[in-house]
Amino acid sequence: MNKFNTIHLHTRYSDGNNDAYEYIEEAIRLGLISIGISDHSPVPLDSSWAMKKNDLPKYINELNYLKKTYGKNINVYTGMELDYIQGLDIKKYIDFDELNLDYFIGSVHYIYSDLLNGYGTADNTQENVEKLLNEGFNGDSTAFYTRYYQTLREMIQAYTPVMIAHFDVLEKRNINKVLFNPESESYKDQIEKTLSVIKTSCVEVNTGAMAKNIDVLYPSEYILKRCLKKNIPLSVNSDCHFISGLLFAYDKAVSLLKKTGYEYVYAYDGIMKPIRI
Repeated sequence: MNKFNTIHLHTRYSDGNNDAYEYIEEAIRLGLISIGISDHSPVPLDSSWAMKKNDLPKYINELNYLKKTYGKNINVYTGMELDYIQGLDIKKYIDFDELNLDYFIGSVHYIYSDLLNGYGTADNTQENVEKLLNEGFNGDSTAFYTRYYQTLREMIQAYTPVMIAHFDVLEKRNINKVLFNPESESYKDQIEKTLSVIKTSCVEVNTGAMAKNIDVLYPSEYILKRCLKKNIPLSVNSDCHFISGLLFAYDKAVSLLKKTGYEYVYAYDGIMKPIRI
């Protein structure tokens, strides 16, 4: 059996390219003991990638059916990537407590801009992220990443998710430091403040950008070292949007973790369980 898994993946209910059963069958083929389906939560904003609110009952019912169908071969968990948006109550919007999810992961995609009096997305095309920085924050990179990490801290404290998704997702479009300098003391201060509010959540080691030919692993090596120092648990996940990416670049992620000094990471199978790497 394969000791790794993923609980961060997306189906056609949100912005994925495969159905849930296809991921499950691929996971069985790869010898995984468990898999979690975690489509993007509905949000009360215009979104091309979030699940539609009207699809929630169908999503839950389908996953409950697939659990029974494939349960003899693999543990299937019903999850969700729950977005946190400043000023909006996503849990109330989707009647979260009525969903009876097995788990959920927390993430921040939307950043509020005072100048725009609205939201921009931190995980977008290069052009759109730079536009958000320039038009939403007057090109002030410090204000830009400070607002992101402030929002991330609020999410961690409000949600206490089983896992924090793509901790430093801003790095995805920061190749060659075009958005900000991640080595600045100001940026590192935001990292420290954010890590300090983590109590029980795992931090995700996310290979999703690498599957899209973007040479970025979340979180950065600096953050991995800080997590190790603070004894914050990590969990390797693919954030995949197609079945061929189910365990994409796990070998590279594990190699970096070993180099950094990690002996264990965590994988979800009802609870987060440590596995030796």
